[in-house]
Amino acid sequence: MNLVMMGIQGCGKGTQAELLEQHFGWRHINIGNLFRSNIERQTELGKEASKYTEKGELVPDELVYEVIKDAIRKADKGLILDGFPRNLAQHEFLVENVKIDKVFLLDLDTETAIKRISSRRHCENCKRDYNLLYNKPKEKGVCDDCGGNLVQRKDDNEEAVALRIEKFYQETGKVIDLYRKQNKLISINADQGIQEIHRQILAELSC
Repeated sequence: MNLVMMGIQGCGKGTQAELLEQHFGWRHINIGNLFRSNIERQTELGKEASKYTEKGELVPDELVYEVIKDAIRKADKGLILDGFPRNLAQHEFLVENVKIDKVFLLDLDTETAIKRISSRRHCENCKRDYNLLYNKPKEKGVCDDCGGNLVQRKDDNEEAVALRIEKFYQETGKVIDLYRKQNKLISINADQGIQEIHRQILAELSC
């Protein structure tokens, strides 16, 4: 089965996609992670993408298509797209490359999303992720696993997050409307516990 997880940053779509990957073996394709990997490895694609992410801007479609084509090709058991498509042009790209069965919209208000994202930290050394709201390190600023320094990603500050959320409603809102008209969209309240959201998703998949 091929799914799309949609929602503003901080809604938990990545977490739900990971749970589905563990449950079914479908490939979780996270556009943000693909770009971060390229940026950390200083590939040519990563260098180009960082020009946009450091300013809190979305990466242009032509760069997105480069990283996603290979990921889709490797997802032979099914896939869960996370952060794609974000506009109508990307939706058309998707129509040409893979059939989508269901689309989940994790609905969350902007204020809660900004609070969640701006509280995220990650270890500079081992890359473990934390959140100061519900997954704090034992010692402030220090990774539990390796003792590395915990930092905030440049694009996780409140201003950058607010800008991305505004663009989400401007651009991705049109894609959401399209999926709704196609009767593929399933909306779930994202202001709930992780396991409860997962339970509701599994229930929808069994229908």
